[in-house]
Amino acid sequence: MVTDFIYNDIVLHSKGWLYKNGDMLDELGYLFSKIYGWKPTTEKQIAPMMLKVLDELDVKVGRHRSLYQWFSEIYNRMDLFDVSFDKAIILYVRSELQGLSKEQIKLNPPHYGKKEYFRMGSLFGENPISMTYTEMNRRAQKMFT
Repeated sequence: MVTDFIYNDIVLHSKGWLYKNGDMLDELGYLFSKIYGWKPTTEKQIAPMMLKVLDELDVKVGRHRSLYQWFSEIYNRMDLFDVSFDKAIILYVRSELQGLSKEQIKLNPPHYGKKEYFRMGSLFGENPISMTYTEMNRRAQKMFT
């Protein structure tokens, strides 16, 4: 099981726990800026960082994938979603992170508050804006304990 993963918040974002404005590149850029100290803004800058996340995860779980496996999945997403190569990489890594189970990775729960950048997200639509931070934190703690 992976614990204390440096990219914890990237996984949380992929799983829908973090939401700001729905601009995936902006939100991922912000999360990477917290790790690396500078904010990537384009698909071309974010895509290799996402591959680094996946590579780091694979090393921690002892999984070895060939480049062929990655590229075939990425090219499938390019065709399916009619997106650029870089965007397909981002979508592929997000789907891999989204599929991680509690048995594979122990995530640190998100914290929501007035001064925090993100609100509670959702994979299926948006949570009501009227949900209090207390309720968001209660739900997160319940899921992560």
